[in-house]
Amino acid sequence: MTKPPQPSKERPAWVVIVNPVSADGRTGRDWPKNELLLRRLLPPFTVWTTSGPIQATDLAYQAVEQGYTRLAVHGGDGTVNEVVNGLLGHPRFESTALAILPYGTGADLVRTLGISHSLTAAAGQACGNVFRKIDVGLARFLDLNGHPCRRHFLNVTDVGFGGDLVRYVNSHSKRWGGKLSFFRGLLVTLFTYQNKRIRIGLDDQPPFEVKASSIVIANGQYFGGGMWVAPPARMADGVLEVVVVGDVSRIEVLTNTRRLYRGTLSGHPKVQVFSAQTISLESEEEVFIDMDGELVGSLPVRFELLPKKIKILG
Repeated sequence: MTKPPQPSKERPAWVVIVNPVSADGRTGRDWPKNELLLRRLLPPFTVWTTSGPIQATDLAYQAVEQGYTRLAVHGGDGTVNEVVNGLLGHPRFESTALAILPYGTGADLVRTLGISHSLTAAAGQACGNVFRKIDVGLARFLDLNGHPCRRHFLNVTDVGFGGDLVRYVNSHSKRWGGKLSFFRGLLVTLFTYQNKRIRIGLDDQPPFEVKASSIVIANGQYFGGGMWVAPPARMADGVLEVVVVGDVSRIEVLTNTRRLYRGTLSGHPKVQVFSAQTISLESEEEVFIDMDGELVGSLPVRFELLPKKIKILG
């Protein structure tokens, strides 16, 4: 891992963490011109570039450790997730506000936050020095090696179909962009995935079992490159939305894809929507977890909401 620069008395006020491999490497290829643009729009900043998975988590932790109060992330939703975990891993994280300068495959989080997909406009929002506190989800689960793990998320966690979908998307080129990459993955996964039996616990209610294609735990409204899965979700309302997509067939998935992009999925008779602060999911089968666009592990998992936990600029 490349060590971040050591603090100095004359250092810039901001750190920008750049993930050059996001958007299938387009972020790195376009960074020289984007840096010139951001130098004109943002306060003076230093650039810390990631060189591998999870490094953004370490760099965000170091930014707080060195006393930076403004941290920007230039990449996709997965990079934002890593940065958030680094921030919240530090005991003094509340002193640092996060700006998002989107440049990834999905960029779903900024849709709910109202941050522009335009880098110029997003930079303008970030340097306005206005921030809001938003909720954060915390999940405890088994990582891909079967070890107990905990991880925060800002946007959406998808259990079941979404885990298999992200496993496919992340193992193939994303040169076609967010929507087409995810839509292609949706079609391929559709013909290999088998629905799972999952036990669901919501807050203090008795658990119940469903056969489900997917269970979406939503703090934000969008995932999968523009799929509007949870229109009721608000990022500072103190609850997580739970969208249970039941035992749907392949034909039902294909004929209802339009609902997913139009935000009307809850109108399907095999879809249930709940709100809760804590959620537990268990299964006798192997069920994968997609968190903010990254394959992170498998069931069992327990979620809890951390209200108004992090400051977002813009």
